[in-house]
Amino acid sequence: MPALVSREAQSLGKPELVSATVESVAENICDSVVAPIFYFLLLGVPGAVAYRVVNTWDAMIGYHGKYEYLGKFAAKLDDVLNFIPARISGLLVVMAAYLCRKDRKGAWRVMLRDHGKTESPNAGWPMSAAAGALRTRLEKVGSYSLGNTNNPLSPELIASGVKLADMA
Repeated sequence: MPALVSREAQSLGKPELVSATVESVAENICDSVVAPIFYFLLLGVPGAVAYRVVNTWDAMIGYHGKYEYLGKFAAKLDDVLNFIPARISGLLVVMAAYLCRKDRKGAWRVMLRDHGKTESPNAGWPMSAAAGALRTRLEKVGSYSLGNTNNPLSPELIASGVKLADMA
């Protein structure tokens, strides 16, 4: 689990693990699919490769640790590069909600309302759209809360989140 989320998985209960997993799946719509395709279409193979290098660099050293100065640069560059792809990803989740017979109006509404609640200027777009589509609350305790509490965070929600991501 630590490879998927940036929090101490051992201290999380089942609902928090479900939330973290669904959040990770939603965020990876942008990081692993939409953004590389976006940069491939814009700049060809070099653009897609350069994007993945920056994204991996950010994931590995981020803001903190031994290489904090480089980490901040990588994180900020990743934020800039994901500005457009993150918003496209959010819209794709809304469209996927329609195709998966999930709450597309809720996905749109929650995305517009909650996208700015995360620490990242970009992660909130697909994550909040997923929360709205699944009619649930995705939360990193002490950091952000996206969506509403209509559906409890049960392990079955992970499969719905993956299906939503596959359609997006």
